[in-house]
Amino acid sequence: MKKNHLTLKIFSLIVLNDIVDTIAQLIMKKGLVQTGISPVTLSNIAEFVTRNISSTLVWLGVLIYALNFFIWIIILYKIDLSIAMPVGSTSYIFVPLAAILFLHEYVCPIRWIGILCIILGIHFAAQSKKGAESESRGYG
Repeated sequence: MKKNHLTLKIFSLIVLNDIVDTIAQLIMKKGLVQTGISPVTLSNIAEFVTRNISSTLVWLGVLIYALNFFIWIIILYKIDLSIAMPVGSTSYIFVPLAAILFLHEYVCPIRWIGILCIILGIHFAAQSKKGAESESRGYG
């Protein structure tokens, strides 16, 4: 089955998927931190699991991950995995921004340089399908 090329609709769905993933990450992090257990070691892992299994935020994060899973299934049905995965890396941009805004984390300059490299990679991955289609039709 030939997959469609990256359209604005599919790209938007991928970005939505990454936003939902970011929300799930934030909620899970918030829920896990609320246990008050730090660091997690072999000696306290049972207590860590027990506390988190009853956490509303952890369960909410799991439910949001389930939603994310179904969005991803739709994406994979519509486009090649070799395009979806690199373009889906926008969560590497959203998560640090959300962590700064909602968790008050610090992101150092070298990490921002890495994120810029990811953005460039997303751009090139999205463009690569167009080039491959042109070459296969004899336009390249």
